[in-house]
Amino acid sequence: MAVPARRRRSLLPPNPVSKLEVFIGTWNTTGNVLKTDVNPGGTLIATDSYRWLHGGRFIVHDVDARFDGKPTRSMEVIGLHPTRKELFATSYDDQGVSEHFKVALSGRRWTIDGQSVRFEGSFDSARTRLAGLWELKTGRGRWQPWIDLVLERA
Repeated sequence: MAVPARRRRSLLPPNPVSKLEVFIGTWNTTGNVLKTDVNPGGTLIATDSYRWLHGGRFIVHDVDARFDGKPTRSMEVIGLHPTRKELFATSYDDQGVSEHFKVALSGRRWTIDGQSVRFEGSFDSARTRLAGLWELKTGRGRWQPWIDLVLERA
């Protein structure tokens, strides 16, 4: 006998990814790209779209961006690591680069930690605006401010 879908959902363990519901939807993103050892600086304009993958266990994040007018696109999958029981993200871009990150949402604070880049930002009280700073790891292993970023719900 088949178990009804509603009953199957209730049998699933609690989903830590569900606390990322705040991201679901479309965001208008602007950024000031700071001068670094490897970048002359500039501007960033993007549309970030977040949606649930069927089943509600992963979020798909699509990015359509322009760095100083040059288009770039990427896709990211956010979910729960099966053995470490922590949130992760894996991104893939149109240049063939993929990166893995540990991500966390604690209250209004959102962090993304990767080997070469990291982000720390905070939501406003209405959770319609996220502002923060991306940092880039230099060849010497130190972190350098990279992009001042603001996402606003569309």
